[in-house]
Amino acid sequence: MSVSDKQQNILEAIRTIAKQEVNRSSGPIIEVGVVVGDPQGYECIVEIQGTEKTCVLPEHLHDWISKDDIVFVTDTNGNGANLVVTGSSGSKRDQTLVVNDESKNRLVGGVTKFEQDNVLTDEEIRIN
Repeated sequence: MSVSDKQQNILEAIRTIAKQEVNRSSGPIIEVGVVVGDPQGYECIVEIQGTEKTCVLPEHLHDWISKDDIVFVTDTNGNGANLVVTGSSGSKRDQTLVVNDESKNRLVGGVTKFEQDNVLTDEEIRIN
């Protein structure tokens, strides 16, 4: 059974369309970026490879993430349509404070900013 030129062209078109669809739905992608300003509610602006991107900040991270934090951002669809901050790996600031609960053998809290007169500040951390 031989394939005509017309049939071959149809098969090639189907292959091309299938390749484009596979590339478009590549799945989640995780990138690392730096928070450029203090988050506002569920919105967090993160610089990733020189470009500022608006990301969703889940409520369980509202007390953890602030300006200058290094964060993991998951592109859930793989196409830039839904970017979510999924965690932090530290900060560009010189001083941060992380609380370890030895009985639980894990980190249970952290402070990267302090509140002074209802405003978050970057004051020096002093432990007396």
